[in-house]
Amino acid sequence: MRLKDKIAAVTGGASGIGKGIAYDFAREGASVVISDIDEAAARQTAAEIAEETGANTLGLRCDVANRAEIDAFVGETVARFGRIDIAVANAGIAILKPTMETSEDDWDRTMDINGKGVFFTDQAVARQMIAQGGGGAIINIASVAALNPSPTLTAYCASKAAVAHMTKCFALELAPHRIRVTSIAPGLVDTPIWGKAMADPNILEAGLRDQFHAAVPLGRMATPEDIANMVTFLASEEGAYLTGHIFVVDGGSALGGPRR
Repeated sequence: MRLKDKIAAVTGGASGIGKGIAYDFAREGASVVISDIDEAAARQTAAEIAEETGANTLGLRCDVANRAEIDAFVGETVARFGRIDIAVANAGIAILKPTMETSEDDWDRTMDINGKGVFFTDQAVARQMIAQGGGGAIINIASVAALNPSPTLTAYCASKAAVAHMTKCFALELAPHRIRVTSIAPGLVDTPIWGKAMADPNILEAGLRDQFHAAVPLGRMATPEDIANMVTFLASEEGAYLTGHIFVVDGGSALGGPRR
């Protein structure tokens, strides 16, 4: 068990990538606190994980666009478990709209959750880790959109580029405290958000799901578990000499070579 006796906190952990990460942490021996803007879903996911793995879990509400709720999430985690060893800033949204149709509200909402939410989650967790001593690991969930442009996702791309760069800034500043900060840049991941998008003819044309699969050299979209495997590695002692890096987990999509 690579995370035995560790205390891990995951934002946006009620579904998709966050849920996959929370499950993997629990299987590896960690106690896991799951936050989500949907409190009922967070509590349900925490209960499911506890029942399946035997891990100690806690489900809490947290809207990462609200700094006070982030502070409360960190505070409740420490009140229950005494410390935080691992944190994953995973909560995020994607608004698919042509750039010319993106409104100020769309931009602000995207930046509030994907940008400000990650910054203040990292900040609050880092303050706790510094106070308790002993170092720690913070993993931010960015996207390949941070590195590669995409039509209809300009605000999302910009927000995830911010996540990638702030990861490096936090890593430099927190290294003296032995707090490692890294980021994952997933490619296409088969989550409820993508499932909804692919089923909506107003967003994606019919047959595009197969085209997405074909565009990945390894022949399929990622699963949440694929991303969780890398996150757990970075959170464990196996990743103890890694900080400040953005790890692309995309099945080879960024290679730019021939597709199937």
